[in-house]
Amino acid sequence: MTHRRTGLIPAVFIPIAFLVGCSVAPPEIVSIGMRLIVTATDAAGGRDERLSVFASVADDNGIGDIEYLFIVHDESELYWSLTGDAWQKHEEGNSIWIGSNSLDAPGTTLPRGDYRAVLIDLAGERTERAITLSAPETSAYKLPVVRLKGNSIELESSYTVNTAFFFDSGGNVVLTVPVTKGNSNLDSLWAKGQWRSGADYIAVYAFEPKAETGFFSWKIRLPD
Repeated sequence: MTHRRTGLIPAVFIPIAFLVGCSVAPPEIVSIGMRLIVTATDAAGGRDERLSVFASVADDNGIGDIEYLFIVHDESELYWSLTGDAWQKHEEGNSIWIGSNSLDAPGTTLPRGDYRAVLIDLAGERTERAITLSAPETSAYKLPVVRLKGNSIELESSYTVNTAFFFDSGGNVVLTVPVTKGNSNLDSLWAKGQWRSGADYIAVYAFEPKAETGFFSWKIRLPD
């Protein structure tokens, strides 16, 4: 959820450790990563900037003890609040990462500069980590374009690294696979035609390493 800040982050973090009798162990942000993603909002070329932010987190009382992850841009008085119902979670070895790929804000661009990630547990214990978004202005960067041609797609992209994302009818990602510019048969992207029963839409994500920015095409309907 996106918010405009009015003063400090809402004061809902009153320590309750002594009331419930649990030990106080502040959570930890082990590592954090942030990336700007520009995504198509329609087939006519509309676009929107979004943030992808994920933090590797730890808590002596277990990950279930973590209640909030806030991403804060103080200068613009903008922040996002994530809870277990809203954040995405994945594991990499012994690391647990939480965050979101689609933090949106009013308007079509996001503020650059310094952000804070604030992690708060059920006892009100908190820790924070500074992180900087230094992506360039993105209006001059083209979005990849995907066109459907029978059972093939045609990809027009200015970028070297491109990935096809298959989505189900609910917008959930069901498969990602590298894709090259030009024509690609859908059966070559998802063997044995499994895309016919496994997905409803496809889009392409491109990454520009110099700008440290990702670009998403408009999502198109797959043939029946």
